[in-house]
Amino acid sequence: MNARFLLSILVLGLLGGCGLFGSKNSRCDLRPASPQCTDWRDLTTPTMTVQSMLCDSLKATGSATFTDGQTCPAADCLGGCQGSFGGGGKQTNWFYKSDKFKTADDVKKACDSDMSFVASP
Repeated sequence: MNARFLLSILVLGLLGGCGLFGSKNSRCDLRPASPQCTDWRDLTTPTMTVQSMLCDSLKATGSATFTDGQTCPAADCLGGCQGSFGGGGKQTNWFYKSDKFKTADDVKKACDSDMSFVASP
């Protein structure tokens, strides 16, 4: 093996140990401004990408709180829309009881063609 290859393996291993790569869970909670919390499970992309590109950009539309290492809470959740995330893993948009979402059928209608309905966590 050449030195560059070994160096690359070493750097990736160190970054993985720092939590930049590897399997992780994260969430972006939009409540109370919106009855939604999005989580990413088994991420293989750096969590800072999810935080900066997705959650922080939603702060402009109201409240958005990013939490690393956690998934969305199950209390009052009616279900969610789940699909594969471009950075690896699964993305689920969970919806909670509100004026807009009263039943699981309301959540099913919110799922687009690329996402499937899943029961509450």
